[in-house]
Amino acid sequence: MQKLKTLLLLLLLPITILAQQDSVLSGAYKWKTAIPIIDKISSSILLEGTVHDFKWMQITSNVITSAKKIKQHVAASYEQLIIVKSGSLKISFNGFSYNLTANSAVILLPGQKYSIKKTGKGAVEFFAMKYSSKKQADAKRGGKSFVKIWEGIPFKPNNNGGGRRDFFEQPTPMQKRFEMHVTTLKEGLKSHEPHTHRAEEIVWMLEGETEMQLGNAIVKTAVGGFYYLGSNVSHAIKNIGTKAATYFAFQFE
Repeated sequence: MQKLKTLLLLLLLPITILAQQDSVLSGAYKWKTAIPIIDKISSSILLEGTVHDFKWMQITSNVITSAKKIKQHVAASYEQLIIVKSGSLKISFNGFSYNLTANSAVILLPGQKYSIKKTGKGAVEFFAMKYSSKKQADAKRGGKSFVKIWEGIPFKPNNNGGGRRDFFEQPTPMQKRFEMHVTTLKEGLKSHEPHTHRAEEIVWMLEGETEMQLGNAIVKTAVGGFYYLGSNVSHAIKNIGTKAATYFAFQFE
């Protein structure tokens, strides 16, 4: 009997160790505005830790208040996603410059040098996600850093009074698949019944009031906040407000 218990313990030990490696829990996370710093990017960490496919993932809220150009460099060990929350941000890399309006996004690959600069009146706030794969990065599948401008993404209406904007779906050096879109969900509706998928997902709220079913629990976050959905975690989002809800959804694996 003792030998059987020892054998079971040895078989379960790798599973337990693997589970302990992932420190970020599925749930709802709030937006926290960073305290501005003159001539610099000011950041506030909203989430940081290990997840199913990333040995490190960090999500921050960021603010720029001055029009000074700020040089940046993505380390070779991670990639970076930036989405503008409010204001207008000029980003320059590889000899080109782009004006990122609200809800525009940029993917910056490992080793990318770039600069950003606030344009227009008022501060610029942006969502940033840095991540490093548990597996060896594959530069051959990565392509180049790229930008997606909100105004250039067509809105595709559906039969339920909402619709979506498809940003991209492709591999990167740190991911075998990275897919991002924006959904507009009519009041009173669920996006779908509870389901699971292999890819992890982040749902970042742009407008409206929602709740997320996670297994048997219901969680909520406000505009600017986000839901993190772990691999194979049952989930479904519902619009519980009195107007349309709009949110980014991006899956990664």
